[in-house]
Amino acid sequence: MAGYVELHAHSHFSFLDGASSPQELIRRAADLSMPALALTDHDGLYGMVRFVMEAREAGIQPIVGAELTTDGGGHLTLLVQDASGFSNLCRLISRSQLDHSKGEASLAREQLEAHHRGLIALSGGRNGEISQAILRQDWPAALETGRRYAALLGRERFFIEIQRHLVGAKRLEQRLTELAEYLGLGIVATNDVHYATPEGRPLQDVLTGIRHSLPIHDLGSRRRPNAEFY
Repeated sequence: MAGYVELHAHSHFSFLDGASSPQELIRRAADLSMPALALTDHDGLYGMVRFVMEAREAGIQPIVGAELTTDGGGHLTLLVQDASGFSNLCRLISRSQLDHSKGEASLAREQLEAHHRGLIALSGGRNGEISQAILRQDWPAALETGRRYAALLGRERFFIEIQRHLVGAKRLEQRLTELAEYLGLGIVATNDVHYATPEGRPLQDVLTGIRHSLPIHDLGSRRRPNAEFY
């Protein structure tokens, strides 16, 4: 794993979605000799203290972040760059939670526009706004979204996020790469981690069933299709 750092990982503080504790994720990163690891739980920083303490003890640089749900249902991965970024991320999470019903956090565009300093943004995985536009074959919308984030954050703080563990991902990756090249944006590879090792997949399936109030065999596409999210 030399040279690779995971920048998109969920712990069990992504409630009913992540299947590993922050400590398990850090121990796995240490086993793989990763120098750093980002924790990007959904719409919250609940596991941050445990994550940072375990990382420091293991000699791994902790990268604090979150995967926020944006208005319209898209995802955006935000990583803290400095103290102002941590303050802004806390503010963004608070606003996305307080302005909506419990369990339905959503980040308004104007909030990000007002509180983005000190944050690095990745475009999100398959559920990111740009990826969703590409999947529905709306190339103009994908370009407009990429331009908007690049203009807001600067090209040094906004990156196109690519993942490879889903069927059909190669075509999406190609289009994302084309968009990044066209707009002059950097590309980041992530694996949308939801468990530390492949053995965590069955527990993640159970959590998904609980979240949707369905037995596992009725989850259909709600269940992740393989054990590669580790």
